Amino acid sequence: MRKFLLLLAALVVLSASAITKLPDQGVYKIQNVYSGTYVTLQHNYLADITAQTIDEASPLLVWYGERDENGEALLTNLSGDGGDMIETLEFIKGLIEEVLDNNNKPTWFLEEMFQLHLVPTGDADGSVYLCVDVPDIEDWEEIRDIILEAAGGQTAVNYYITHMHPGNRHYMGIDYDGSFGYRLQAGTPEGTDIKFLMHREDLQGGYCFVKTASATSEAPYLRRVHSLRSTVDLASPHNDASAVFYLTVDGIKVNNLKVQEFDLGPLAGAIEGSYLALCPTNTTAQKFVYDAYALKLQLPDEGVDAAAVIAAATQALGEDSEIVAALTSHSDLIKDRAAIYFVHSDQGGITITGDEGYLLYGDDGKWKMEMIDTHDNYLAPAAEVEANGKYYTTLYTAFPYELVGSLAAYHVKMVSEAGVPELEPIDMDVIPAGTPVLLEMETNDDGNNMIMPIDPTVQPAPVLGAYTTKFMGTYYDDDTMNDKSEMLMLQNGLKFDVNASLDFMPANKAWVNKTVVTGIETVKASEQNGDNTIYDLMGRKVTNPGRGIYIQNGKKVVY
Repeated sequence: MRKFLLLLAALVVLSASAITKLPDQGVYKIQNVYSGTYVTLQHNYLADITAQTIDEASPLLVWYGERDENGEALLTNLSGDGGDMIETLEFIKGLIEEVLDNNNKPTWFLEEMFQLHLVPTGDADGSVYLCVDVPDIEDWEEIRDIILEAAGGQTAVNYYITHMHPGNRHYMGIDYDGSFGYRLQAGTPEGTDIKFLMHREDLQGGYCFVKTASATSEAPYLRRVHSLRSTVDLASPHNDASAVFYLTVDGIKVNNLKVQEFDLGPLAGAIEGSYLALCPTNTTAQKFVYDAYALKLQLPDEGVDAAAVIAAATQALGEDSEIVAALTSHSDLIKDRAAIYFVHSDQGGITITGDEGYLLYGDDGKWKMEMIDTHDNYLAPAAEVEANGKYYTTLYTAFPYELVGSLAAYHVKMVSEAGVPELEPIDMDVIPAGTPVLLEMETNDDGNNMIMPIDPTVQPAPVLGAYTTKFMGTYYDDDTMNDKSEMLMLQNGLKFDVNASLDFMPANKAWVNKTVVTGIETVKASEQNGDNTIYDLMGRKVTNPGRGIYIQNGKKVVY
């Protein structure tokens, strides 16, 4: 019958996650309660409820405005790969408005007449209605006839206009042919033909690279270069473990967005009633995409206190965090029901903005998640040196991983005075997080040197033993280690020596602790001369030791 395009397609209703509430906004597949069939998009102006299985259904982005005191909301986005249905409604409303203007007829009622209300049914199944309210309109019969004449027999417009009765709420439901239809009351005794369930399509989680959606950025990938700073500066993330994020989601809600040891997820948990969300976004180039998201902190409906939010963020992220600084300088954005968006700043990194400001950022406010699967997107540590026909690098990560390519991993047991390491193979299927290793590569081809990050919830515990204080690493670019003379780094010829030219220890690299591995005998030799210099377990001199284990006169001592 009438494969009603606009409001029919718009019928894509939501099932509430609670009896009296609408579900979270996000991507869903929609099912009619009466027929059990699902909504499909056929093209930009056509949708029906004919899919027999959920796999055949069209995933749709469902977004709505603020809820009123009855739990109702106005649908603001309903789009899929076939088009944007709210945009279609606006288009048809514009045509009718033009017709009425040309005939000197009022148009004030069109705005309300084309607004789609999402209403919880109150049933335990979480079903929802989609409704249109038509106000009382004087001279409706004359206005209706003008619109129908101008429509020229267009099925969708004719159906919509002829079924509207001013002064009433109209429910969208399924007609006998699987199309959308309107009625003042339910067409079945149970009323289930106007009830819809919404089945959430969860976002994919796991290890990924995060990049800005901006097409103009030459270095679009986000990484954590310091324990307190981030930047968007990588042309390619494949050789940089500081660009590896671990993402877990529940619908659109983010539980973890972690890079190395830095995690944005707990930020929302520190603010009662808030949540961190990845929200699918539309782009101008493609009506609907699933890999472009807005990252926002949604604050609760009431009781938001800016000082308390900043304090919670400080506790979760650290007082020197760039996000804490942004929240402090934009404290006016922190208010009831506010959404705080994390966007790409002009300086390269992350800053924040609100609802109105977010629109100004365009694609710089959108992020893409590229899942690391070692095929299309992979991690392959770059070789640092070549020796004996092979290639080598050190690696230290906060995530566990498998060696996928022609790689071998080693502990560094000892380093001779000439800098030659004594190696011990690591005979493990998975390299645990927090394990410094020397990687040996047969070739210098990234495609043969890939590693696969492993779910951290099933990783083995690190097996470091005697190497704990000898072979060490850092997760971030560390410029706090002032005494580089105690840090032996990988050099050409597969040797470990001091690299005086480095201003800082690069992220995800490992080094040998000179004092622990090679310096103990030297310290012992000077012991009889009264040299009581104290070193920490990283080989750094300590003037005022706190509680812990140190090395003094070649021996481990406890303070």
